[in-house]
Amino acid sequence: MSNHSLRHWLMMAFLVLSWASAIMLTRVAVTDLSPLWVTSGRLVTGAIVLILYRTLFVKARWSLRWHHAPWVLWLALLSSAIPFFLIAWGTQYASSAIAGILMGTIPLSVLGFAHLFLPDEKFSKNKAVGFMIGFVGLLLIIKPGAETIAAEHRMELIGILAIFIASLCYALNSVVTRKMPAASNVDKATAVVTTAAILLLLMTLSLEPASSISSAPIMSWIILTYLGVVPTASASLVLFVLLSQTTASFVAMNNYIIPVCTAFGGVFFLGETLPINAWLGMVVILLGLAISERRPKIKNASGQAT
Repeated sequence: MSNHSLRHWLMMAFLVLSWASAIMLTRVAVTDLSPLWVTSGRLVTGAIVLILYRTLFVKARWSLRWHHAPWVLWLALLSSAIPFFLIAWGTQYASSAIAGILMGTIPLSVLGFAHLFLPDEKFSKNKAVGFMIGFVGLLLIIKPGAETIAAEHRMELIGILAIFIASLCYALNSVVTRKMPAASNVDKATAVVTTAAILLLLMTLSLEPASSISSAPIMSWIILTYLGVVPTASASLVLFVLLSQTTASFVAMNNYIIPVCTAFGGVFFLGETLPINAWLGMVVILLGLAISERRPKIKNASGQAT
């Protein structure tokens, strides 16, 4: 489908703003709540919204069966529980702007995992070049050196690495999802988010006192509600609709926009500062992404490239 309506562009804008704001607001939330409670609160709220939506608006029979259970558990860890916690923990020490830029490496990581695990998606020349350029951009952001390894910068480096590992989880989730037995996307989202919420809530209740969240300011509760309703539940449903009505390449454009929105949002709304190497790293990563998504030229019968 080559023509996209205003409705599709508005849905795309909603996804970009939802996911970019989630990173920034997570950084705000962890100033008053522990990363475990931020993650649990987001997932529990998102699970409630998805369960209500599935119950009230989807009339079809439940499409998941027992053979889906291992996949649901695995995806709950990869797509929600682990990356949500790592991002919440990492943004205690690294800026949300850098976190957003690191999320821009997800499509490049998908290329690497797909090359390893999906026989029909091996590296092409453009994909290989784009992957290598994106890796250089990642190194520019991490910038390993004596000043980074110094004690005052060590926790920032660890936070950046935690966020990058979260991006790897998202990338691996994208590859694993393609191998999951067929089922309704709404059912998969509901089961995955609910499973992740149960796992994180049990872990949080066993490790963190409940009093720490009961004494949190009202703004933290508002942020947790927003994180669960908008970027976790609503964005998932909008994504399914957009994928069914447009193309994957159209949806993939958010990979260019989210890092830029998060970077500028962190600077202007949260007062964060980005070193020049982080700005340069973002440009290099986006360049690598653009090269990796270029389609190779195909020669026609007369030998001309098209």
